Amino acid sequence: MTERRPWRLVDGELFRFTTTDLRELHLAVMGAFEQAAVLAPALNVDQVRGALAANGWDEPVDDDLLQRALASLTGWGLLEATQDHAARYATPEEFERKNLQWSLTPRGEAAVSGVLHALDSLRQAVGLQTAVLDAIGDGLHDLADLATAPRTATDDARLHIQLTQVERNHAALVTSVRQFNGHLQRLLREDATDDAVFADVKRRTVNYLEEYVEGVERPQRRLAAAIRRGESLGLATLFDRALAGANLAPVADGDPGPAWLAERHRRWAALRAWFAPDDGAVARVEGLVDVARTAIVELLRVLERRWDSRRRSASVASDFRALAQWFATAPGEAEAHRLFAAAFGLWPARHAHLVPLDGEERSPTRSWLSADPVEVAPALRTAGTLANRGRSHPVADPSFVRAARQRAQADALVTHDELRRSLVTDGAVRLSDFAGLARPAFGELLALLGVGLDAPLGSDGTRRALSADGRVEVVLRDPHDGRMAGLVTDDGVLQGPDLLVSIVLDGAGAGEWGEGVDWREAAGG
Repeated sequence: MTERRPWRLVDGELFRFTTTDLRELHLAVMGAFEQAAVLAPALNVDQVRGALAANGWDEPVDDDLLQRALASLTGWGLLEATQDHAARYATPEEFERKNLQWSLTPRGEAAVSGVLHALDSLRQAVGLQTAVLDAIGDGLHDLADLATAPRTATDDARLHIQLTQVERNHAALVTSVRQFNGHLQRLLREDATDDAVFADVKRRTVNYLEEYVEGVERPQRRLAAAIRRGESLGLATLFDRALAGANLAPVADGDPGPAWLAERHRRWAALRAWFAPDDGAVARVEGLVDVARTAIVELLRVLERRWDSRRRSASVASDFRALAQWFATAPGEAEAHRLFAAAFGLWPARHAHLVPLDGEERSPTRSWLSADPVEVAPALRTAGTLANRGRSHPVADPSFVRAARQRAQADALVTHDELRRSLVTDGAVRLSDFAGLARPAFGELLALLGVGLDAPLGSDGTRRALSADGRVEVVLRDPHDGRMAGLVTDDGVLQGPDLLVSIVLDGAGAGEWGEGVDWREAAGG
């Protein structure tokens, strides 16, 4: 099947009517034709004016301006002008005005549909409906039931309607997922709201995603079975009957049937890729669940970073930024100097206790600008005092402290290596097999699991990662069998999916990056 490239199929004239100086009138005229096309597909000038008023246009439009707008839309291929043979003309002036009528071309119908769809998308609230999965499953099973029934004209029409409804539900699912992913990205970047509002929105979004993940995982097998059932009946026969039930109108430039069948095959392939891929790839609905779970983790991390930033004490960088703002808002240079002196304490030293050369003491309140200079001893400038502090104590030899610290670090590394070696697996094991771990070993297991879960999902369905020091390889795989693990510890119970875990230390064990591990045998063990 030829790959579609829609960016090459749309020319620059299709939506040009939305970019001109008369775009409001152009949009109103196209909307009037779209509303009137149900009962009156062709309109003359007076009927166009009436349709504009019925569509809410309340500005005066003279004949010249309206004719100019209609001529532009006709030149862009959005309207088609034809002679109105049914009209009666009493005068030559009426013939001049009413001899033409306009109707939407297929390009015009596509253009106005695109504009209306864009406006509807801007007004549409973002939401994920797990019920649409049940609707797709019900539609697929009804489609198979109709295909196995004796063939009648009525059943062919019903089959076409059912197939159309399945495609619409699938398109609605894809659209809602796309919009919600964009909503999540905007939510992760949002940092200007109040802390309480921010935390409340994030918590409600996390709960929303958790409920959606539970709702998505349940009907996945049912949808895959329904798709395989439909394909077992023969897609060619199914689509041929749907084509007969569609009762496509004849067109002058050829048979519309082959293009209609090609579109059905393309949409069925998209449906299969979402729920039951036949090339060994991961179903897109599983990727959707991974996206939702990753979004939950990211939302919680954003909350934690925001709370940490609020709890963190003021830093030197933030102090300097605040001081820079104060300098920028200082009323004048004198106030800026006082702020500088208060912030850095670099005002000139006063030595009121020293006697000037004339032997007469000066008042301490006298300004240093008018005070006489005095000689200051070098020791006062270097040490800050004239007192004799005696000989400085020698610096102690730090070699004993350094050796003790090195021994402690070596012992800690040996203990850590032994702890890691106790967690090394012989191939892939279940997470539930790690039951009964002591607190240090359980903490190390949690750290390794965190490193593995942060790794991206590979094409083979595993997550592979190295520890921070590069000495431990962790490989995780979800067997998708619904089993749960519960590890009882002194601090509580860890509950979660019973993942397949492979832990290798220093490259020894089950091959590089988990290669050679029999995941199927481990999943069934």
